[in-house]
Amino acid sequence: MKLALCGNPNVGKTTLYNCLTRSDAPVGNWHGVTVDAITKRMGAHTLTDLPGAYSLTPRTEEERITVREILFGDYDLYIYVAEVNNLRRNLYMLAQLVEAGKRCMLVVNMMDEARGEVNFAELEKRLNMPVIGTSARERTKEKIISAAERAVKISPRLPDYTNDDRVKSLSNKIANVANKAGYTPAFAALKALEGDGEVLERLGVPITRDNVDYPARLRYKYIDGLLSGIVYKPTVPKRTVKLDKILLGKAALPIFLLVMAATFVITFEVARPLSNLIARAGEPFSDFVFNSSLPDWVISLLCDGFISGVGSVLSFLPQVVLLFLLTALLQDSGYMSRVAFAADGFFNKFGLSGRAAFSLVLGLGCSATAVLSTRGIAGERTRKRAAFAVPFCPCSARLAVFTAIASYMGLSGFVVAAMYVLSFIVMLGVLYAMKLFDRKREQGAPLIMEMPPYRLPNFKRVLSVVWHNVLSFVGRVGSVVLAVSVIFWALCNFSVRDGFCGGATSIMCTTAKLIAPLFTPLGFGNWKAVAALVSGIAAKETVISVIASLGGIAEVFGGSKLAAVSFTIFTALYVPCIATVSALAKESGIKQAALSVSVHTAAAYLASLVFYQSARLFQINAVAFAVECSAAVAAMLIIFVTLKLVRGKRKARSA
Repeated sequence: MKLALCGNPNVGKTTLYNCLTRSDAPVGNWHGVTVDAITKRMGAHTLTDLPGAYSLTPRTEEERITVREILFGDYDLYIYVAEVNNLRRNLYMLAQLVEAGKRCMLVVNMMDEARGEVNFAELEKRLNMPVIGTSARERTKEKIISAAERAVKISPRLPDYTNDDRVKSLSNKIANVANKAGYTPAFAALKALEGDGEVLERLGVPITRDNVDYPARLRYKYIDGLLSGIVYKPTVPKRTVKLDKILLGKAALPIFLLVMAATFVITFEVARPLSNLIARAGEPFSDFVFNSSLPDWVISLLCDGFISGVGSVLSFLPQVVLLFLLTALLQDSGYMSRVAFAADGFFNKFGLSGRAAFSLVLGLGCSATAVLSTRGIAGERTRKRAAFAVPFCPCSARLAVFTAIASYMGLSGFVVAAMYVLSFIVMLGVLYAMKLFDRKREQGAPLIMEMPPYRLPNFKRVLSVVWHNVLSFVGRVGSVVLAVSVIFWALCNFSVRDGFCGGATSIMCTTAKLIAPLFTPLGFGNWKAVAALVSGIAAKETVISVIASLGGIAEVFGGSKLAAVSFTIFTALYVPCIATVSALAKESGIKQAALSVSVHTAAAYLASLVFYQSARLFQINAVAFAVECSAAVAAMLIIFVTLKLVRGKRKARSA
């Protein structure tokens, strides 16, 4: 059998999918974790996990994937997953599947968190399909397969509201075109009544907008009848109400910023001793190779290319693991959904929606994955703007660079946190500029999302998320970082004329020296720093591996803390890795990806320039520094007011 899992976001579909197929697909306590259909064998059957959707009227790219697979996929059965405490809302989409004539079964999930009771036998009878209860704490595979085998033998039965006079009359009129388009007449009629543009276009029927809520009223009346007398109405826990008053109140965003700042400081300070231990673990191997009788170039390759290059990145694995652990705990507790809701109004000022918060948090792990997750954002322009913003959120690879430089230079964890704050501020500045110059305004879609209850994080689920991300990080170190380290070792140690030269006249040295003067105003105008930055275009982890292979941080920055911090700022903001740029090109087009590369590079150069020159001026003359800062603030205010006036005149002309 070909089976498909579907349902609203945040009902535990992907967790159930992983349980049934023994997979490790990413899971999360928010909308947009699954952004494409994923399929795997489940014994003699195949199971497809579809992205979450609230109805068969798609608003986002991921919901369009789900609607297309449901309406036109060749699945034998749709396993519809609902959450026990939100049955009334969750069953809305199931009613639409039944309208469309699809064979279904209902899985009522999260029974371990039920705040009421459900009479499954009576609900099964009323729905005319198998209904079972499940939770993450019990083995459910055999129970689901057994119910699925029973469900495929049951002929679908249309809901009684399809016999409503208005629905019946319209379905009779459009029956022929509906059948040709691949819809049941009842489904097509209800979609026509609610003015679904995509369905009406496929039917070739003019779009109407009269009484668009009429089908919804019919469906909810039907659902209320289904649940009447068989479901005990749950109440919202007092703990949730009390916490929401704080976390969704006026202090919501400051609390979130404090939480994230604490996360980064803890990540840096707690994991530092273990990182130092791992860093020293490679010293005996380096000493053994260095004292061997191998040729000089082989010793250099093993010590600088392999041990120092890859080992320098792996030494920061504890920080990466701790960051993944802390963010996974926040996500699984139900807190991140509140952040998205609380941030919606703030992000709207910059042309985004609160749902962008999910993608930005995912960006702490991998920017490429986070860009793909923006498919869950409604509105094409809003979605593209969110994808453009995501690479400004430093990924786990950049964290390795931050922690390496901060540790060596004796800087505190607050410097690492400052890199994230700076990146966020620059991102908002870029987004605001984009919004000001964007003449095509897009009507913002309302933020519709699942608000899960606060819960103690599930250890197994959190561990699965951390393990998946750590494997991805180590996989990159063992493949991309290793390959780039060896390639750059060769470029930095061989010349076309002299062969192995140890760096003085190497290919990279000669080439990078041509570019290095551009970075002199930033404090790190030497070829070794440039070589590290160039390597970071492939993968940001390689910045540290190349620095290590070229003699280390002291050799590259000459002991200058200002130069090291300036370099760190540039690394935090400059061009994303190739994988992220490719994801941007796929989601938003080549022009948008090229613009991202340009804007990131310009922002990185400007931020590093301002920091380094200001810091040097402060060291030399504090009064001159104060005057310069005052002039800069005045200039920014003038620019801001000018842009506001230009925007106001543009609005007046359009009105």
